[in-house]
Amino acid sequence: MNQPQMPPAHRDAIARIQARALTTSTQGSYWVGVDFSGVLLQLNVSVSRCADLHNPAAVSKTYSVYLPPCSRAAPDSLEQLQAIARDLEALLPGVVAA
Repeated sequence: MNQPQMPPAHRDAIARIQARALTTSTQGSYWVGVDFSGVLLQLNVSVSRCADLHNPAAVSKTYSVYLPPCSRAAPDSLEQLQAIARDLEALLPGVVAA
């Protein structure tokens, strides 16, 4: 069975998000969780301040993106992924948000 594949640009953007999440969580003041569902073709990202670690209700920001070839994927899903990566990068110490 030949199933449609996720476009390479989306795969690259997900890898960039995962790298930013790791760096942000280990070097910054925030914890980042990344969850990929291969069944739903969905990426979920949550960002919390380290100071709020023991307060699950204090999640600072959440993102959810359906990915192609999922029929729920938005036409701008790649741009959404790229924006998440930029937002995570802006959380790093010494980085000035654009």
